[in-house]
Amino acid sequence: MKAFRASHLLLLLLSSFLVLSSAAQSITGTVTGPDGNPVEGATVFVHFTTLSTTTGADGSFTLEAPPQYAFEVAAAAEGLAPAGLQVNQEALTGVELQLTEAPSPSGSAPGEELLDTFAITAFSYTRSARDIEMVNPEDLRISLDEASGIITVESVAPFTFINPTLGYRVTIHDFQLGGNAVGYGWSGYALFEPMTSEKSKDLKNWEKRREDTYEGSRRHFLTALLDGSLKDEEWAAWFVSGPGAAEDHSPIQEAELKSVYGDPQPVLFEHEWPGVSRLDWGGWLRVKYFGNGGDGRWPEFIDRYWPVSDLSEVLASEMNVTFVELPSYQAFVSAGGVLLPSMEPSTRELGYWTFHRLADSIPHDWMPEK
Repeated sequence: MKAFRASHLLLLLLSSFLVLSSAAQSITGTVTGPDGNPVEGATVFVHFTTLSTTTGADGSFTLEAPPQYAFEVAAAAEGLAPAGLQVNQEALTGVELQLTEAPSPSGSAPGEELLDTFAITAFSYTRSARDIEMVNPEDLRISLDEASGIITVESVAPFTFINPTLGYRVTIHDFQLGGNAVGYGWSGYALFEPMTSEKSKDLKNWEKRREDTYEGSRRHFLTALLDGSLKDEEWAAWFVSGPGAAEDHSPIQEAELKSVYGDPQPVLFEHEWPGVSRLDWGGWLRVKYFGNGGDGRWPEFIDRYWPVSDLSEVLASEMNVTFVELPSYQAFVSAGGVLLPSMEPSTRELGYWTFHRLADSIPHDWMPEK
């Protein structure tokens, strides 16, 4: 009887392994250099995740795919400019990435004052920002327009910083940033590397802080919208005339918004791609989170760095309020509340989410346990 149970258990474990193996999706392809020859030892990764690998002698790679339908795969190697390509779950094989010659570095390392301005703009005044360690700030090239406060940044090498609060080392290839302390945009290919735990409590602390950062974030809102759990997750939203407007045109009812006329207006539609939904609305949306998430130092940051205006006074008076506009009226969102690359418009956001910056970045392949 014992022998039967043991063999039965072995078969059960084997079948489970086969099911899990067949369910796993991999990306395969090659990386070549400017001359078309394979590049050995190149780093290949999925942008904004912890998923990475290196190429073999023939430039080939096999990389785990994330759950999102569409994502960006990037490759980088020392002395060459990185390359990226949008990939989807229906075309995971034969991915070809060609690296190009890196431009010659120009300019000089920034001074302490410019670095301080950059740190405020890029990381902002949030819980995680105070412990950020920039690994190679000397590789940044920064210019600042004193009159407008607009800063322009590019890095002559992959820009790396360590976030001990969330437990990640983040490297951004082809990093560029522009804007000011109020609003900015950045580009590049980001790879997250989980830090090694030195103490038994580190992993537990990192998980808790990641959950705190996720709470009240854009991904939290979009995930709740996808799951139909907006009310349970303590979210509400209204159509409004513009940023700063607070008129109550009707809050979210389950997974629907009400228009200014009071009739239910859906904002979430199924899309032809599996596991993808389309967000669709016109104008501005006022989003408010009533949960316990949020950074208590956010109003202090606004008071210090936001130019005095009626809008700043409105935003500073309310915690966890964001105004979102879809200029082209739609965006595509996939598993985990992730907006799909190259399929999303340049959404405009003002308010609380604006201040969730690089210091509060959590990779797309991380989600809190339910």
